[in-house]
Amino acid sequence: MKKRTSIIAAGVFLLIAGMLAWSLKPAHDNERNNSDGDGGSIESIADGEASENQTEKEAYELKIIEMDEQEKEETLKKLFSFMESCKNIYESTIKEGNTDEDALHGMIEIGAKKGLSVACGNRDYNLSNYEQVDAALRDALSGKEAEAEIYQVNTVGVFRYYHLAFNKKNELFVTSASAVFTEEMKPALSQLEKILAYQWEYTPKGWLIWEKALSRNQEMDMHIFCRVLPLDEQCRRITQEYVVPVSYFCNNLFLTDWDMSSLEKLEFNDLFEFLYAEEYGKRLENEAYGDGIPKQEFESVIGQYFDISVDDIEQYGRYDSAKGSYPFHAIGIRNRVQQLQPSFPEVVRCTENEDGTVTAYVEAVSIEEGMDCYYAHEVTLGRREDGRYVYVGNRVDRERSYCIPAYRARREFEGAK
Repeated sequence: MKKRTSIIAAGVFLLIAGMLAWSLKPAHDNERNNSDGDGGSIESIADGEASENQTEKEAYELKIIEMDEQEKEETLKKLFSFMESCKNIYESTIKEGNTDEDALHGMIEIGAKKGLSVACGNRDYNLSNYEQVDAALRDALSGKEAEAEIYQVNTVGVFRYYHLAFNKKNELFVTSASAVFTEEMKPALSQLEKILAYQWEYTPKGWLIWEKALSRNQEMDMHIFCRVLPLDEQCRRITQEYVVPVSYFCNNLFLTDWDMSSLEKLEFNDLFEFLYAEEYGKRLENEAYGDGIPKQEFESVIGQYFDISVDDIEQYGRYDSAKGSYPFHAIGIRNRVQQLQPSFPEVVRCTENEDGTVTAYVEAVSIEEGMDCYYAHEVTLGRREDGRYVYVGNRVDRERSYCIPAYRARREFEGAK
């Protein structure tokens, strides 16, 4: 019975296979004979895929716009004119190396007096005459034609100029130029181009973001960020002195919820080197601390940034009384979480609390993701009599965070002592 059933099944299978082959042959012949017609479904699918691939390929490419000589001359004239006005400040500071922040801010103020909108490449100073840029961007958002100009200075001595032109199709054309001073203190052009931006946006927070072309990856990122709307001085001070120095790399000060009643959540040993660098203005020499951080040095640094007793520091810092030091593991490739970090944090507003503390609302920017709020958290600070702040708490804003940077204590990795 089983043998007969197998024979019948085999026969049926061969019959179906033959019918299928016969039915497909005319279709194939017809498809081959009418390749110039519209009856080829395989070609149609292939054409569609090719079209999509071509569109994606084009998105990755810069859309260069040809500039006539007059436009080139006007662009260089504006950039070089601004550079000449900054020449005295630049020349007096460059002798000692990179231009310092005070010099940058001085050059921004020179441009401001001329009615120019000048940005700081260090992102620690407000855009001068921001109102005219803001007005142009709001016109562009409403579908109007608009133009704006932005200059930029930075500590490496590169001066930049951007001319932004928006049409009624919501397209952005960017003319950009960069230049440096020669040894003879003459402006020298480094780059000049005009492009049609792949996309752009003006965020509610006041960030103008455009992507020159579709970014392929982190190494080939095409995003340009410019903060237009200003931040108040308290926000900027807390950002530069209490958030940026620590940030989110290899410590958890801003990556977990904690307050003064839950200090055990913090890894003071991983945090130490970042506070050390801020306190002394230099990086920790890892080689000198192979046997740990000496007791007095560790407690002195931590005590500058936390209102905490020595007993608590010893407990939460895992003090080794036999050695008279605190454990320390230098950052290495095998004792940290490998991941993309936010590009930079900024305090967007501050709130005065009834107990005298200040809560700083921090939103970290990711240039690679094109996001002005990649990670959000709230830092609470207490005031000291000398005007400095101490950390008293942190809360992760999980609802507003696109990504919370991962963290693992260095002591937990295999091989840690």
